[in-house]
Amino acid sequence: MYAARRPSIARQSPLATQAGFTLVEVVVVVVILAVFASVVGLSVGSSEARKNLAFYEHVTDTLDYVRLLSAERMQPMGMQLQNQQGQTVPVIVQLDNAYAAYQHTPQVQPPKNNMELSADISGRGLEDIKPTWQVTPDVHLPPLPEGVTLSVQSLETAANAAQGQTLQPWFTSGVPEVLWFGTGQAAPVTIEIRYNARLVGEVIRILPDGRVHVGAE
Repeated sequence: MYAARRPSIARQSPLATQAGFTLVEVVVVVVILAVFASVVGLSVGSSEARKNLAFYEHVTDTLDYVRLLSAERMQPMGMQLQNQQGQTVPVIVQLDNAYAAYQHTPQVQPPKNNMELSADISGRGLEDIKPTWQVTPDVHLPPLPEGVTLSVQSLETAANAAQGQTLQPWFTSGVPEVLWFGTGQAAPVTIEIRYNARLVGEVIRILPDGRVHVGAE
């Protein structure tokens, strides 16, 4: 009798048995990549948010400090928006040598308060003494982060804020957008800091009594 033949098993090449990725594996890889990309995006976004919020807090703290400094020195001070190399930059300024006329003519009655800068210096040889707004060397604001803008609205002019008192020309021209008179009072304004048109923090309000208020009224 013939021995039963075992069915022969055809040998397959390893290349023939190699299979590609399954659909499930491809989907898993895509999901992992998407999660990784979102994590990186959140990390970058949160870094920008932290930097912008730090700038916002620096501005509010500096404004509060300038308010106190202006009252302590009895010196008009404020924040001015200056154009530097095509970019708007906030700087802290003060009215330099505001009382030159009184310093050089002791016989002249000094002002009743720091808003009344109305000494008549005509004919006294003091016409060349013209106090101007100067950048304060000992108070600095950080540069605006990229994409961040700072705007000031509802500014009352110095003349109106001084309630009709006579002011020297240098106090009504070139006046900073944010202004304290050195008496504890201020020209009321609202300040907004935005990143790509979105508000950073809350609206900052400078009240007529000089206080820095953050948020709704």
